[in-house]
Amino acid sequence: MLAKKILVVEDSFALRELLGVALVARGWNPMLAEGGRDSLAKLERETPSVILMDMGLPDTNGFELAAALKRHPVYRSIPILGTTGYPACMAQQRCLAAGCDDFISKPFAIAELHMRLTNLLSGESSKTMVATAP
Repeated sequence: MLAKKILVVEDSFALRELLGVALVARGWNPMLAEGGRDSLAKLERETPSVILMDMGLPDTNGFELAAALKRHPVYRSIPILGTTGYPACMAQQRCLAAGCDDFISKPFAIAELHMRLTNLLSGESSKTMVATAP
């Protein structure tokens, strides 16, 4: 079974490296990017199955980057899991409004991250869960 490619966009070197190791251990094939420009360069070379994107990037606004990717004809179908350390109640709504398909608040457990990513690949997201809730 081939590992699913994931683009991890995270400006913290330590967290980016930790996520890379943890995702490999869970069967993922991570492509690591330190910011918005780096992530766009990586997207031009390879198309991941899913994107994990920090919203607080130093070189670009993650919310704007997510919205731009969702408008792009090639990248719009790639699910985006937004993440940030901002207060969860405000950040989740803002992430989903920007085009992210789901949101996970920092700090998060690797098991929770893996579950969210797996759900995104199977078509489940915060947006679809909200849309189908009674």
